Parts: sequence; C-alpha cells; structure tokens
Amino acid sequence: MMSANTAAGQLKPVQPKVKSITVYDEKFDKLVAKKSKESETVYDTHGNIIEEIEYINNKVDKHFQYQYDASDNKIKEFELDSSGKITKTSEYKYDKGLRIEKTIAGADGKVRTKKTYVYTTF
Repeated sequence: MMSANTAAGQLKPVQPKVKSITVYDEKFDKLVAKKSKESETVYDTHGNIIEEIEYINNKVDKHFQYQYDASDNKIKEFELDSSGKITKTSEYKYDKGLRIEKTIAGADGKVRTKKTYVYTTF
C-alpha cells in the first residue's frame, strides 16, 4: 500500500484509482447458490463515471454512458436499450461552473424536454 504525507506530516494511505466496478449478487436457496451480475460502473482517469449498466437476471435493464468537459462537468448522457442502441440523449450547459440548462432528445434527435436552472447567489 502506498502512502502520502498530509499537511500535518501524517501518513495517509493513497487510494488506488478505480477503472471499473462490477457488483455481483449471490442468493442462496436451500442448497443452491445463484450468482448474478447486478451492475457495472466504469470511470475515466478523473474519477468521473463514464458508463453504468444495471442488470436484472443477468440481462441489461438500464444502460447509461456519459461525457464530460475539461472541467469535469457532465455535458452528455446517453440512455441505451439492451442492444446498445441510443434511446435518449441529454445535453447539459454550464455557466461559471453552474448547470444552467438540460435538454433531452429522443432517439430521433428531436428535443422532447428542456429544463432551465436559475440560481440565486450571494
């Protein structure tokens, strides 16, 4: 295990960068164990989630992919069906680090919903 010094000079363990996580669910019924994949999450080198897949009975139930800008703001979100085809695309816009707009388009690319975020600041 690697360590790094804190501001107080104490050693603190360095967490490994995670590339992906796969979660398995194991159920026990009498003498039979059934193991199934529950979810997969994939990260980029900045720690942002770039893909999430949820399973039911080892089959894809929900599937999302994400894109980020240079400031690690999520700018696109794709919802995919079980075959990997995009069914919905969400796009996000930011101003001074605050999300100001979200548009959701269907598989045909036509905008279905637009949300606007208005902030009150000090």
